[in-house]
Amino acid sequence: MGGDFGIPVTIKGAISALNKLPIEITLVGDKESIEQELKNYPPTDKIHIVHASEEILMTESPGKAFRKKKDSSIHVGLKLVKNNECQGFVSAGNTGAVLTASTLILGRLNHIERPVLAGVIPGKLKPFVLLDLGSNVDCKPQHLYQFSIMGSIFSKIMLNVSDPSIGLLNIGEEENKGNIVTTEAQPLLANGPINFYGNIEGKEMINGIVDVVVCDGFVGNNLIKFGEGISKIFTSFFKSEAKKSILALIGLLLLKPSFKRFKKKYDYDEHGGAHFLGINGVSIIAHGSARSKAISNAIRAAYTSISQNIPSKIEESLSEYIVAQP
Repeated sequence: MGGDFGIPVTIKGAISALNKLPIEITLVGDKESIEQELKNYPPTDKIHIVHASEEILMTESPGKAFRKKKDSSIHVGLKLVKNNECQGFVSAGNTGAVLTASTLILGRLNHIERPVLAGVIPGKLKPFVLLDLGSNVDCKPQHLYQFSIMGSIFSKIMLNVSDPSIGLLNIGEEENKGNIVTTEAQPLLANGPINFYGNIEGKEMINGIVDVVVCDGFVGNNLIKFGEGISKIFTSFFKSEAKKSILALIGLLLLKPSFKRFKKKYDYDEHGGAHFLGINGVSIIAHGSARSKAISNAIRAAYTSISQNIPSKIEESLSEYIVAQP
């Protein structure tokens, strides 16, 4: 029921994923609306519907919604995972509500103080993992240390990086740069059982210097939203230029193949949703403005996480890493 574009876009993305992956999908929400939309597609026995009478709006408080709306699509969907009726959960709804419900319903893995939202971000030479994307606005140095471990494990599994290098996002490369949290986190990461590159500045993130970038959720969320804004400005600018003269239009038409390749390489929708790591299950969050392609790829991300058993691997590795904690 979540997302800016409603049920039609969500179901279109689900059908697309269903046609590409060996999966079954349970659609959770208003049954009548879902059935009406499914009439636009060929019948299949791989889609199931579970009715949820309530919906959490984007403007609602996550905590209040969790307590008051026990029959929301988010709550009901995560309960299906908790009860082993489904293996993973995907939503483009209220991010805070998904994070709250995922933590409280599925629970945290052993040794985890704060679950973290991790995303695969397209880079100049290769994609990289960025975390936290917004689940923890205020962090302690210890939290950033755990994020780095989860990010390292995630990069190994999802991006097939044998020994991921970890960068701590900061305002300078020098060890003494940053605020209290980053300066105290720096030696923890440096002495931990990870391949710590050191501090990394924002301008270097997309250049492929490191495989994982660690920051608190306040910084990470603003980075993502700033990137989305730049992308929209880029698109809007060239659409506007095309209308100014016939020469500009011709030039842009000639560059159209290059623009398509650029969009495919750097389009965040290509990587699906963000993974909520550190919880006892698979929960994927697509952004609210997700189109059907992003929904489809978010489902693919959930399928990969399930098939690779990422939660269990994180828990196993954390047990080993925590023992070696400085």
